[in-house]
Amino acid sequence: TLLKSLESDTHILLNWFRFNEMQPNQGKCHLMIADIDHKYYEGKSFIFLEDAFIENEEIVRLLGVNVDEKLKFEEHIRTNILKEANKKLCALTRISKFMTQEKLKILLRSFIESQFNYCPLVWMFHSRTTHNKINKLHERALRIAYKDKSSSFEQLLEKDKSFSIHERNLQKLATEMYKVKNNL
Repeated sequence: TLLKSLESDTHILLNWFRFNEMQPNQGKCHLMIADIDHKYYEGKSFIFLEDAFIENEEIVRLLGVNVDEKLKFEEHIRTNILKEANKKLCALTRISKFMTQEKLKILLRSFIESQFNYCPLVWMFHSRTTHNKINKLHERALRIAYKDKSSSFEQLLEKDKSFSIHERNLQKLATEMYKVKNNL
């Protein structure tokens, strides 16, 4: 079975650690079974790593990105990106009446739009609902920066000479694909 195979591979890995005079950090070891089609392995699945009991997890945080067992990243976008960007947007809203448009644009780029720049190629393929939430937050941020309550999102993007978050992510994906294709 899959779990027996995992335990066997884990044993090989532990031997490699010992051979190279290394020790695994069992507290940072996670198990996630992403078998969404068959559902053979429920949350009760586990393996042993020497004396540590490692149970299957639905969501694992790896390098600052929440990875769920369905590889949807909705939880990551909701809790790590939108929530943090929204907090910063609320702070920007409170101080916006004391700042010039140029300073607001700088703060928009450095504090709010930067939230969407960490590992976008990992989480960029998400649901339409999440896409709309990201656009709404981006639109609110542009409205605050330009002190414009009447323009459409597209007009605000034009005024800002920028692109939506999704379009930026597609540009990053195209750039990476170009690098791969041309061995750069």
